[in-house]
Amino acid sequence: MTQILLNPRGVFYREEKPLAARPDTLNGKVLGLVDNSKVNADVFLDCLQTLMSAKYKLPVVLKIRKTVAGSPAPYSDEFFEKCDIVVNAFGD
Repeated sequence: MTQILLNPRGVFYREEKPLAARPDTLNGKVLGLVDNSKVNADVFLDCLQTLMSAKYKLPVVLKIRKTVAGSPAPYSDEFFEKCDIVVNAFGD
């Protein structure tokens, strides 16, 4: 009797994508912070902003907050155009 083994994961494909280029320094860079509105995400981001501002000269920090954790963030073209680096945080 022949047995057939089925893979419950199905067929999947994965593309290799390189990481985005990292800046040499964060001095003078615009920081974007994305808060997904879960508990303590804002606390974490506030602490991160304080630490990064003490170590680097960040001229501007832009913030976005989702209204609901499972919804898309309210990104704007302006946010993407102005931010050099972005941190997306979640809480719980």
